[in-house]
Amino acid sequence: MNRMIIMTIALGWSGLLLFPCAYSALGGWFTVSTPANCLAHFLLLLWGPEAQGDFTRWCQLGGLWAFVALHSAFALIGQSGWFFAPSFGVAAIFRFILFFQGFHYWTLNPFHMMGVAGVLGAALLCAIHGATVENTLFEDGDGANTFRAFNPTQAEETYSMVTANRFWSQIFGVAFSNKRWLHFFMLFVPVTGLWMSALGVVGLALNLRAYDFVSQEIRAAEDPEFETFYTKNILLNEGIRAWMAAQDQPHENLIFPEEVLPRGNAL
Repeated sequence: MNRMIIMTIALGWSGLLLFPCAYSALGGWFTVSTPANCLAHFLLLLWGPEAQGDFTRWCQLGGLWAFVALHSAFALIGQSGWFFAPSFGVAAIFRFILFFQGFHYWTLNPFHMMGVAGVLGAALLCAIHGATVENTLFEDGDGANTFRAFNPTQAEETYSMVTANRFWSQIFGVAFSNKRWLHFFMLFVPVTGLWMSALGVVGLALNLRAYDFVSQEIRAAEDPEFETFYTKNILLNEGIRAWMAAQDQPHENLIFPEEVLPRGNAL
């Protein structure tokens, strides 16, 4: 199968399905999550079994899995009402993040921590990989850049995996043994982080709070001198709730302590 047909299949599953979602009533959820997750899942499922020869089937499955699995998970969040879904625009998304922090202690959620570790860890891996490739390129090869490595007819590799392996073995004591495992791991880390974060969001939608660090909250309630980053975070969250509750939670009739209420231009 020629390259154009393969690219059409890939873009058809992981790209074109963006457009009806963007104009649907639930478009806020889909447009926030779709691009990065579709691309990452597509490449993750594509590069793993590429050597087995069944290239087209994995193109189809990669894009389809990215779309169906991710958005099926997000459907759970709507069980309390789509009123809380992020609207369109950058400001609306940031406001949704503030709401998540103020009402759900999102930054102290272990699933969020795993998501941050996955995304930032992947950024570090990509930076290391890019710098390594650029510094081990074969100057006398036919490949003008690293993307020639995707050409199956290329007679030689674009950069020296042996040199890269030897260098990182001396630095870290360990190194990837082949390029396919390296590429797989470089995608596995961020995709796993995104899934952990998505699971955390679904957990909050179902009001699962048992995995938060509630023990410190209980200790702080018993001991007025006990103060940690967690207790500081509680103060921040109460300030956010005081700012947003009048519009977002009018039915709750929430009462806030004086020290967290806005003063002048504080918020």
